[in-house]
Amino acid sequence: MTPKKWLQVIAAFACLAAINWLTPEVAGLKAAGKASLAVAVFAIVVWVTQAIDDALSGLLIVFLLAALNATTVAGAFSGYANTSLWLIVIGFIMAGCMEKSGLSKRIALVLVNLAGGSANKVYWAVAGVMAVLSFLVPSITARTLLMLPIILGIGQAFDAKQGQSNIVKALIFIVAMSGTMMSIGVLTAHVGNPITAGLIEAATKKTISWSEWFRIGGPPAFIMAFISVYLLRLMWPPEIKNLGEGQSYIQRELAALGNLSRHEIYTMIVFLLTLLLWATDAIHKINVVIVGMLSIILLLWPAQGIMNWKEASTKVPWNVFILYGAGLSMGAALVSSGAAKWIAGTMLGPIAAMSHSMQMILLIWIATALQIFFTGGGPKTTALTPIIIAHAVAINADPMVFALILGMNMQHQYLLPVSNMPNAVAMGTGHITANELMKTGAVMSIFAAVFMSIVVLTYWNWLGLVK
Repeated sequence: MTPKKWLQVIAAFACLAAINWLTPEVAGLKAAGKASLAVAVFAIVVWVTQAIDDALSGLLIVFLLAALNATTVAGAFSGYANTSLWLIVIGFIMAGCMEKSGLSKRIALVLVNLAGGSANKVYWAVAGVMAVLSFLVPSITARTLLMLPIILGIGQAFDAKQGQSNIVKALIFIVAMSGTMMSIGVLTAHVGNPITAGLIEAATKKTISWSEWFRIGGPPAFIMAFISVYLLRLMWPPEIKNLGEGQSYIQRELAALGNLSRHEIYTMIVFLLTLLLWATDAIHKINVVIVGMLSIILLLWPAQGIMNWKEASTKVPWNVFILYGAGLSMGAALVSSGAAKWIAGTMLGPIAAMSHSMQMILLIWIATALQIFFTGGGPKTTALTPIIIAHAVAINADPMVFALILGMNMQHQYLLPVSNMPNAVAMGTGHITANELMKTGAVMSIFAAVFMSIVVLTYWNWLGLVK
C-alpha cells in the first residue's frame, strides 16, 4: 500500500473515531445512530478515495456495524439476505452464458449490419444494439465489453487512426453513456437498480416488480438515451459517410459465426422465457429473483446447460457482491438507528417546504453533481438512498416514490474516467482522451439532469407519482 493510501485509510478511521467518540451528544441522535453515521462516513471516505479494495471495505463495514453496536450481528449481515442483491449474481452469470454461447455477439452484429454501411446509421444501429442488450445482458459493463471489439473492428476495417476517428469516439460514447442511460429503465440492467430496490424493500417492506420499474423508468430512460445519440452525433460527426470495408468486416464476422448453434438456441429460449416472466411479473406475482434463479438453473443444468458452476462462479464479481451486501446492511442500520432521519432533517430540512416536484428536481441535480465524489452509481445509491427515504417520510411523501426516482438518477456517472466502469473501458481503448471524455461527460450530465427534471413535471406527474 502506498503512503498516500495509508493516509487515506488513517483519515477514514479518524473520521469514524471523531464522530463515534469525540463528538458531543446530539439531540435526536442515539448512540446506535451515531455509530451507524460514523461507519457511513468511513465507508464514503474509502469509496471516494479507493484507499482499499471493494471487498475489504465491505468486510470492514460489516465488522464495524457489529463491533460499534450500530446494529445487531444479524443486522450487520442482513444485506446479504436481501433478495435484490442476488440479482447481481444472476445478472453476471446470465451475461456470461450469453457471451459463451455467442448469442450476444450474433445479436450485436446482426443489428449493426442492418445499418447497411451508412456511418450515420451505424450510430443508431449501435444504440439499437444497446437497447436490445439492456434486456438480455444484465450488466452495463458486460454490454460495453461485448460491443468494444465490434466497434474497434469497424474502426480498423476503414483504417481509423487511433484517437483521430470521430466515428469510433462517438460509438464508444454511445455504448458507455447512452447505454448507461438505457440501464436506468430496466431493473436488471444496472447493478445500482437492484440496490435501490433492495433499500426500498428493507425500509418500506414494499417490493418493486420488474414491470413496475419499467413502467416508471423505461420510457424516459430510452427516450433520453436516443436523444443523447443525436447530441453525440452533433458533437462527434462522422468523418466519412460510408463505412466501406467497415461494413464488410461486420459481414465477415457474421459469416464466421455460421448457423445458430444448439447452445445459442437454448440460451435464446431461456432468455426469452426470462424476459417474458419479468415483463409480466405484475400478473403472475412471481418474484423477479425467483425467475432469475430458474434461468441460471436452466443455464447451468448438467449436459444441457451452457456452463458449469465452476466456470459460472468466475463470471460473478464477488467483490461487488460483498461490497453491496455490506452497503445494504449499512443502509438498514442508518434507517433502524434513526441516523438517516436525523441527517435528512439536518441536511434537507431547508427544502422541506418546497413542493415535492421541486424537491425531486433539486435532488436530481445534487445526485448528478455528486458523481465527482463517487466511483459508480452503486456506492452513491447505497450512501444516499436511506437519507432520501427518511426525508420522504419526514415530509409525508411516499418514500418508495422518492427513493425510486432518485435511485434511477443516481446512475448519471458520465463526467470522469473513474465515474463508472464503462468510462474506464472507454479510456482504455486509446481512442479517447481524458479531456474528450470529460467534455462529453459534462454535456451528457447536464442534459440528463435537465431531461429528468422535465420528466418529473410531465411523465411522472401524469403517472400520479409526483404532486
